[in-house]
Amino acid sequence: MDELKLRWKNSKTFRILLIAALVYVVLRIGVQAILLADMASPSASAPEGQVASDLHIYVNAAKNFSAREDLYLKGSLERLETHYPYSPAFALLFMPVLLLPLPLLIPLDALFHVAAYALMYIWWARIFKRCGFANASRAMTVLLPLWIVFTGFWDDVAYLNIYIIMALVGTLFIDAVLQEKLGWAIFWLGVIILPIKPHWAFAAMLPLLLGRTRFFFRLVAGTIVVYLLVASATIWTGGLKYGLQQYSDYFGFLARLSRDFPWRGPDKLFLGYNHSILQTIMFYFGVSPLMMKAATLVKMLFLVPLGLVSIRFLTRPLNKRGDEIPRLALDLGFALYLGAFLWLDMVWELSLGIAVFAYLVGTMENKKLINFLWIIFLPYALADIWRLLSYIAFGDAVIYDGSYMLTDPLIYLPWVMIVIIVFYATLVGRLWFSFAKE
Repeated sequence: MDELKLRWKNSKTFRILLIAALVYVVLRIGVQAILLADMASPSASAPEGQVASDLHIYVNAAKNFSAREDLYLKGSLERLETHYPYSPAFALLFMPVLLLPLPLLIPLDALFHVAAYALMYIWWARIFKRCGFANASRAMTVLLPLWIVFTGFWDDVAYLNIYIIMALVGTLFIDAVLQEKLGWAIFWLGVIILPIKPHWAFAAMLPLLLGRTRFFFRLVAGTIVVYLLVASATIWTGGLKYGLQQYSDYFGFLARLSRDFPWRGPDKLFLGYNHSILQTIMFYFGVSPLMMKAATLVKMLFLVPLGLVSIRFLTRPLNKRGDEIPRLALDLGFALYLGAFLWLDMVWELSLGIAVFAYLVGTMENKKLINFLWIIFLPYALADIWRLLSYIAFGDAVIYDGSYMLTDPLIYLPWVMIVIIVFYATLVGRLWFSFAKE
């Protein structure tokens, strides 16, 4: 807070940017409120795919669990937004919201996202300060206007997905691992991450790579027990036959997701919002089993440098807690995060990317590389501003198929993946050169 007051007092540019960001918040919330009101009216004209669509999926899943109906559709994935993608445990967890009417639930959920995002900002500022990253702490203050208008946040508020919630949980999990707070680490991993988005478990590898094998195996053992308890409680609540069937359907859904996903090929007008390596290759070279194999090969090649760095850590264990070597630990943790997203076949967002960006610009000395990171990250970070201005100017005329904005550059270029690759290469390169200096 002192740093913020000082920056406000001494920097006219910061004051202008912060005020502009807050004005944007008012404008953005106003447009969102109009869309919500329009969607709720009998003669709705707002694009339903753009407003709280993911929240509807979670509410329907909770209703289905309550009624002991199937959570997972068996048909085509052509309309992926109609398919519930998470474990039965999340549907059970969501059941209490059924007590709230949807017109009240939507604004409450939006406020919950705002609170989670604010807490994520505060938590990363605390982590950087505790780790002694003075420049990164200052970067958090300087970048506050960018945090406020960040596309990843506003996308989540629009759709009411759980990307920001998971970014916060991932932040808390990373912090627990750095400090080796076993109970909290097991809770975040076993109760929330694995039942909802397992790829956020990347930080679980940090203790092993840093030579803290005892903590790592205790974390794994505790997480297995807790995950099984969560699954057992879900099955017991739903009934043995129903619960087991839903878990079977859940794992079956995950197994067929990449195989049956409606990949966009060269026949489509644009790439879309899935910026994964697989989708990008399919779009430019065609949808075929050969291209799926080619994409797997490309992903493996991208991950080879991280694998080599990991082997170096395993063969030369440091046996130090993450908070004892914070820069090395966070370099490795963020590289694992980006590596996990490189491997995914569905990459819609990079919600933690704003924290990674603040960390990189606050811990790097190469000005040219910092400027390059700005050039790469800003088009993604500021995309929501362009979308809003486009919608204000052209209205529904720029909305295609309910979910795409034709004026949005991000549907034509895999910019999220470009950001991931650049951040990943920067971190892995820094880890590699740290070994070379030894």
